[in-house]
Amino acid sequence: MRVLLTNDDGVDAEGILAIRSTLTAFSTSVITIAPESDCSGFARKCTFSRPVGVTRVAGGQHPIYRCDGTPTDCVRVGLLGGLAADADLVVSGINHGANLADDVTYSGTVGAALEAAVLGTSAVCLSQQTPTGSFSVNYQEDLAGRGLAYDFGFAASHGADLARSVVEARPSEPVVLSVNYPTFRTGTATVLTRAGRRDWPRASLPDWADDQDVHWLYLFGEPDELIPEADGSLGTDIGALRAGRISLTPLSFAVELGDLPPGFRCFLSRLSDRFPVTDVLR
Repeated sequence: MRVLLTNDDGVDAEGILAIRSTLTAFSTSVITIAPESDCSGFARKCTFSRPVGVTRVAGGQHPIYRCDGTPTDCVRVGLLGGLAADADLVVSGINHGANLADDVTYSGTVGAALEAAVLGTSAVCLSQQTPTGSFSVNYQEDLAGRGLAYDFGFAASHGADLARSVVEARPSEPVVLSVNYPTFRTGTATVLTRAGRRDWPRASLPDWADDQDVHWLYLFGEPDELIPEADGSLGTDIGALRAGRISLTPLSFAVELGDLPPGFRCFLSRLSDRFPVTDVLR
């Protein structure tokens, strides 16, 4: 099995080193290409205006490369730049913190996996909930001050087994699987879930008419603020983690018209009554 490994926390992050250690135990090659610094929240940000710099920092059967670009850039370097053009799978992670709900696409970890699918290669993205079990988006825990540290052992073992299983299952088209590991597991069962939804509050607005002042806004809630869920039921990634279960969420760009919610289909019908839209190219 040939793996392209990346992340958004940086090439020296504890999470990527943990999954690399388990993957190299049975893979033909694990080619690590990861950002030189933390790129959390970069989503699918990519570099257009300049070339990206790539430096090999470790050689051998499982080389490591440091990239001065984004997680998306790292995937493109590997799949298009010749370093891992024949990769069977892209593994992204293990992320420091969960990637959940409708804000999952902000994640550079997930963005790298989505980029892999665009380029024709399946991917799994792995995320470990914080040691405090936080569900906050904008968490700023001082883990060292609390004597807490991430434990990536189970996620690394489980994630490596999943990666091998995905390759052995031979998907007929590129798939993206987002896996979240709870801090407080109630077992080893993996639950197939959908992405939940958060209910973002509307804060009171500053006086924008006074344009001489600088207004400071927390766009994702104040540090450690818990954003309530609009949908955190057991069928969602949020619900699974709350129950102490491992969440596996399929992600995709493709949307079949028949899979749209009834309300959306009804809207499209009303739209076509007012605006010329056909559902088949003739």
